[in-house]
Amino acid sequence: MNKNAIAAISGIIFEAYNNTLYGFFAVTLAPIFFPPNEYLSSISASFLAFAAGYLARPIGGIVLGFIGDKFGRKRALLLSSLLTTVPTFIIGILPSYATIGVLAPILLISCRLVQGIAIGADYTGSIIYIAEQNGIKNKNFVTSILVAMGFFGASLGLLVSLLFSLTSLSDSSWRLSFIFGSVVGIVICFMRFKMEESSAFQYIKDKRLLEKNPIFSTFRSDKKQLIASCILGGANLVPIYLATVYMNVHLKDLVGLSTYAILIDNLSIFLIGGTLVLCSSKLISRFGEIGVMNICMYWFIFFSIPLYTWSSSNISIMTLILIQGFLIIGDAFQISALAIFLPKLFPSSRRYSGLGFSYALGQAILGGTTPLIASLLVERTGQIAAPSYFLCIIAVLYLVAISIVRRNVEQQTNYTV
Repeated sequence: MNKNAIAAISGIIFEAYNNTLYGFFAVTLAPIFFPPNEYLSSISASFLAFAAGYLARPIGGIVLGFIGDKFGRKRALLLSSLLTTVPTFIIGILPSYATIGVLAPILLISCRLVQGIAIGADYTGSIIYIAEQNGIKNKNFVTSILVAMGFFGASLGLLVSLLFSLTSLSDSSWRLSFIFGSVVGIVICFMRFKMEESSAFQYIKDKRLLEKNPIFSTFRSDKKQLIASCILGGANLVPIYLATVYMNVHLKDLVGLSTYAILIDNLSIFLIGGTLVLCSSKLISRFGEIGVMNICMYWFIFFSIPLYTWSSSNISIMTLILIQGFLIIGDAFQISALAIFLPKLFPSSRRYSGLGFSYALGQAILGGTTPLIASLLVERTGQIAAPSYFLCIIAVLYLVAISIVRRNVEQQTNYTV
């Protein structure tokens, strides 16, 4: 694996690290930056700041997508890393509400918004870069490494969070986690500054095939691809959020696991998920990315309702962990196959814009709302197994999205140009 691929992949670790970091410390940050009031609790306000990062991602998909299609993949990826690093450092040194008043929550939310914009097209930009770059051998395996780094980056975020939260340095030791992250970000910015431009972009630039308005062109010419990418972008996050964010509530309320035990449980899920992703490339080479994605969706459709129904009648730590294992197995293989599939949806002249915007929009609409939807289903139906119905519907939508664009993708023999 060459230095260009490493530079592209490194940003995925940083993205997952930052997202996990804020999620872990959200409760800690709540009383520091968000004083309670009659309209919104400090914890709810802190989670709102977390959600702001997701809501801003489609904007990042448009802005960075335009830069990636007009000025190069390298510049877009470098800017993404820079706009993630600076807010991470600011959060680490940001004065509390007691010190600067209402400016504290405003700056914190602003940092999360900027991070959301930056992250909006970093993952898709990285998989596009790997797909388009000549000289990278065994791209399926390299892409699986890229996807696995998302899981391992989240694991790193949990480990660093735990390390600094257990230190006796001071009540503000959490700040070291963010400052450490910003140092890592500077290293990644330097690596991306040194990377070469993608081969496909350099080709269309030399041939003067650049789109004047790539985002408008994709709305005009790639409607099916935009819809499919939006569905896939949100749907692929549903299993992992059911296995972690939503399941954490059950692990605490139904079987009484401590916060520390839940942290270890989530860490295990991310490590297992990353390992499974690394093992996926041979499976994808054997059955093709579409074949693997279809198998994973049938896995969810046929087994989720029976498993959830059985588990709801036999609540225990082991049955809940069994559901988590079921979810991560299906999710890990499909998300790796999807990363190979996605760049094939759009022509290279508008690939960054089309994929960056639609994928991020799906994440904002569907991915980030998964825990809320699952909770509402359980409340309205009175059935603990209700999230399995949601999972089945998502799997069906996923299959529909593939069918919409399957013919277009299979007809492309060379998507690197």
